[in-house]
Amino acid sequence: MTPWYATWFNTPYYHDLYSHRDHHEARELILTLCKALNVRPGQRALDIACGRGRHAMVLAESGLHTVGIDLSPESISVASEMAHDHLSFQVGNMLEPLDVEGAHWVFNLFTSFGYFEDDAMHQQAIENMANALLPGGKLVLDYMNAVKIAAELVPKDQVKTDLATYEISRRVQDQTIVKSIKLSEDGCSIFNYEERVRAFSEGELRAFMERAGLRVKSVHGDYELSDFDPEYSDRLIIIAEKSVHP
Repeated sequence: MTPWYATWFNTPYYHDLYSHRDHHEARELILTLCKALNVRPGQRALDIACGRGRHAMVLAESGLHTVGIDLSPESISVASEMAHDHLSFQVGNMLEPLDVEGAHWVFNLFTSFGYFEDDAMHQQAIENMANALLPGGKLVLDYMNAVKIAAELVPKDQVKTDLATYEISRRVQDQTIVKSIKLSEDGCSIFNYEERVRAFSEGELRAFMERAGLRVKSVHGDYELSDFDPEYSDRLIIIAEKSVHP
């Protein structure tokens, strides 16, 4: 059975529903993050689960030699229109070894993790990201703050666009944030999709990284890298380093 994310992320409706996540937002996020991380031009970066490349594009503009990797052929096709000497894209699966040159930075942004069926799969994904790092390289995992998300969950809402109407319901089930999306055009129901993202805690994400041989350097609650507060922070951003010595 095809996983939900492999189907949903490859549809035009996914990009339509989340069209507010635009290039301007991506630029502000990446520029703020790169400044806070002291990223240096000429370093190599991977953007894992890059989508249509809006973050990878800004990483490259910041001077990083960047490769964007995503499971969706449709997204990579669109992203590849922006490719140049220091920016390339390829279809790839974080559950499989990443066929790339070793990177100084691996970015996994905007909760592009937590989708898999069990913890062993999540562990494998982190290990593949760790293996793609050079010694001394850093993984930047940008995740939702599940504690705050669960506390402020909006049970139902509706989004209308020029393409479709989306009836959305949300719930917490089995330590997973579940978003059910009923999609219709001109009043006729077409598809139902369901997003399922594990409500991982800071401790659980730390454990994945440590088992992958990474050392957690810091944990933050926003893109300016303020301290993480489980009650108030909007994000859960973990920066972990690969040892210089094997």
